[in-house]
Amino acid sequence: MRKVSAFGQRIDATIRVFLCGVLFVVVAAVATASAAHEYYGKPYLTWQGSPSTTMTINFHTQQSLESVAVVYGLKSDGDSLDHRAEGASRQIPGLADGRHVHSVELTGLKAGEVYCFRIELPEGLSPVYTFKTIPEGCEPIRFAVGGDALATPIFNGLVKNVAKQEPLFLVIGGDLAYANGDVKQIGRWDLWFKSWHEHGTTPEGRLIPLVMAIGNHETNGLDAANEVRAPFYFGFFPQGGNTFFARQFSANLGMIVLDSGHLAKHESQVEFLEEHLKAFSQLPFRVAVYHVPLYPSYRPYDGKSSAAGRTHWLPLFDAHGLTIGFEHHDHTFKRTKRLRNNELNEEGTLYVGDGSAGVVSRKPKKGRWYIEKTSSESHLWIVDVSPDKIRLSALNRKGEIFDEATVEAAAAVVAE
Repeated sequence: MRKVSAFGQRIDATIRVFLCGVLFVVVAAVATASAAHEYYGKPYLTWQGSPSTTMTINFHTQQSLESVAVVYGLKSDGDSLDHRAEGASRQIPGLADGRHVHSVELTGLKAGEVYCFRIELPEGLSPVYTFKTIPEGCEPIRFAVGGDALATPIFNGLVKNVAKQEPLFLVIGGDLAYANGDVKQIGRWDLWFKSWHEHGTTPEGRLIPLVMAIGNHETNGLDAANEVRAPFYFGFFPQGGNTFFARQFSANLGMIVLDSGHLAKHESQVEFLEEHLKAFSQLPFRVAVYHVPLYPSYRPYDGKSSAAGRTHWLPLFDAHGLTIGFEHHDHTFKRTKRLRNNELNEEGTLYVGDGSAGVVSRKPKKGRWYIEKTSSESHLWIVDVSPDKIRLSALNRKGEIFDEATVEAAAAVVAE
């Protein structure tokens, strides 16, 4: 058997990553010409307000529209789409393909209900689509989360299998299509949306809303306004206009989405973070989603962004009992031990990730004191939230659960 040195192994790994990147570029160049037109006029969903009472319907067209509108109604009312809402259009500056991005926000919806809608298009009404608002009570909810979601066969398999689990929404923790905020790389987004429209629907036909955090591959490094530095993140996904925001999902879960230094510095979000951790203090569970991990499984522990997260965010996570930190960026699978004050603590925060939902996985580093389990497995997490516990299930591209964990609510919170 040929013995390969450590240096040779690194060279081989570099070549594999390079060839994978070349293959992706070639496939993208061939496929993107028709990809956009396959999903034009088809909706994808985000939230700008309460997930229980609002929904934002987004879609793209090649041409401008005289009016942007959808008709909608409760599914329980049959085919009666007796409500109509109008929205707005925008174009991404510098994007040469002429596309128009349209968004219609529905408000005043009923919590925990399934709605039907149709988009008013120049050729007539679209097919009927459905979505479900988030319950406001204590009933269990399910969502999925992962990061680094480049549109590859890995991503397709993961989304396809996660959709079978019927999550109420999917959270992606940054590095969405790897277009680097470059309008010339729109083809990567065309492939991403094509994949999402093919697989991001539950077996019963319900659309899965998206919650998007920002990562380093959303930005272009220009010295300009945020909308120019991350044109696709802001142009495609209306979420309130900031890279950090908070959402409450039912009476059990508060979620805080943060920017790990890509457009906003860690320290600039401290006041916001503390405010919302306090606001969610009476909920059984509080989770945070961000791109660069505080506890990396591959990159250096003392890396600049990881250290900044531990300096500015970790004291608040610990003081307010953060349940789970969903971390990404490292292209591995990770589950830590429970941690508090940067030490092992059975009642501390659990950190999971590390962003391997489409990209080529890396081999995690060994021997880090805070790691409970790590591997190179591509994955998305299925998260089941009830009043007394959160159950985490790591799902691979074959649809197999290869890791599980449970975090119970604090007794005092459950009693209240």
